Amino acid sequence: MIWKKYALLAFLTFSLTHIGRSSGGVVTGSVSNEENNEEVTIPLTDAELTVNSLLTRYFNHRHTAEKFNGVVLVAHNGRPIYEESFGYSDIAARKPLDPNTPFELASVSKTFTATAVLKLAEAGKLTLDDSISQYFPAFPYGITIRQLLDHRSGLPDYVYMDNRYITDRQHYMSNLDVVDIFCQKKPRLLFKPDTRFEYSNSNYALLAAIVQQASGIKFQKFVQDSIFAPLGMTHSYVFDFEDSTVQHDYARTHDAYGRKLSDVCFDGAVGDKGIFSTVEDMLKWDNALRTGKVLSDETLAEAYKPRSFERVSFPDCNARNYGYGWRMARQADGNNIIYHNGWWHGNNNVFARNLRDNTTIIILSNRLNQANYWTDPIWNMLKGVKEETINEVAAQ
Repeated sequence: MIWKKYALLAFLTFSLTHIGRSSGGVVTGSVSNEENNEEVTIPLTDAELTVNSLLTRYFNHRHTAEKFNGVVLVAHNGRPIYEESFGYSDIAARKPLDPNTPFELASVSKTFTATAVLKLAEAGKLTLDDSISQYFPAFPYGITIRQLLDHRSGLPDYVYMDNRYITDRQHYMSNLDVVDIFCQKKPRLLFKPDTRFEYSNSNYALLAAIVQQASGIKFQKFVQDSIFAPLGMTHSYVFDFEDSTVQHDYARTHDAYGRKLSDVCFDGAVGDKGIFSTVEDMLKWDNALRTGKVLSDETLAEAYKPRSFERVSFPDCNARNYGYGWRMARQADGNNIIYHNGWWHGNNNVFARNLRDNTTIIILSNRLNQANYWTDPIWNMLKGVKEETINEVAAQ
């Protein structure tokens, strides 16, 4: 496969050029100085510059040879070591992308929805063992908030339901419409709750509705007021078809041939998707999670903990698993990559974080290209940064 070729090339190139300089000139990364609210520019290290050079070659090839269309940011210790835009926000109009272009995050939205729920739990507004019927009395299943968070509810995915359950496909669905499907039409569960993992968008559409019930304010406003605004995520928002007074810019979504794709009825429901952000705002999100600005360390440890151990859930539960709004993939050193991918329409996104060496990969794309999820070549390039970090710590 061509991706294996890239991975080998990246590994060999790094081995041959373990310490080197980018040929693209001086590259720097910025971090925020909280005392005076200024950006402090720090020159990149030799290893970071080498990775920058490799990433430049890698993504330039992906753009020219495979029509990659999107924005990429790779960070180390909270600052970008590589950031570049490729292609167009609107391909037909030839409108260029830039780092401040918001993208539909698709299922990466689930990281925000889970955090909103956990913030309410920390505030005592709900508990993870609350039954869904506490918030929607007609809800007919014995399912808890926890089982929505870790996809162990057994609820079928509303996005794939047929016309017995989705009777109006000409207008946007709301989150309460999703609730009503389960309360009124009572589709059969896929399995007994809490007996296995089965990824379902229904879980997170319901969680967004519960956030609204528990907080007393609209999900869109809760996320804006409690996450985006405090963290300075000024280019991020939650889609709201009911509020026509707000017009947002965003990257239009396209199929693999570059043809623009239209919204469908399911776009109205949010929480499972429907959150828009930029690579730079997503780096703020990553840094805020790392530094305890959003949730306590104890809560985050619970969110990052694997929850499903049945073979039917994951063939190797030690290699892959799911927590509360986060996927995890075990690495050779025993460390988990904490991540979430996203796909909706033509958006294929990656938000992947190595918490041990503080490296982060953010890929937001608006042209269908599932090869975006193959991040092994990038992690191989980042191994040099990891080795340098370990050496620095050992020398102290």
